[in-house]
Amino acid sequence: MKKYRCSTENDYNKYDMMTESRISFDAMPQMLADIAEKLMSIEAKVDNLTVPLQDVGKDEWFNVKGLCDYLPSHPAEQTVYGWTSTHFIPFHKKGKNIAFLKSEIDQWLQQGHRKSKSDLMLEASQFVNKKKFK
Repeated sequence: MKKYRCSTENDYNKYDMMTESRISFDAMPQMLADIAEKLMSIEAKVDNLTVPLQDVGKDEWFNVKGLCDYLPSHPAEQTVYGWTSTHFIPFHKKGKNIAFLKSEIDQWLQQGHRKSKSDLMLEASQFVNKKKFK
């Protein structure tokens, strides 16, 4: 049987009541009150650990100027337009407006890998082969 650390005499009495094979009817109200108290304590701790739901679903949108301010290198707006024309950076376009989703930009920044020479050669050969048959 596990041994529990009890800090007060009252804790020892509660422990003795819980380990009895049968709990008396007279002890039930006190035990239920203790359980409710511990449950509220656990709920408070869980509430402190979880992220509020309103923050989970939100994602921020940037325009070109906002993206330039957000990126660590603070590129020129013309550079960002160049990246979008070559599809180097993830973006969304509605009509003439270009928008960037913060979560996609963060993911793009974390990936941060460049294509190897073999990947570039494969991509180039696929492009050339696709153009030959048209």
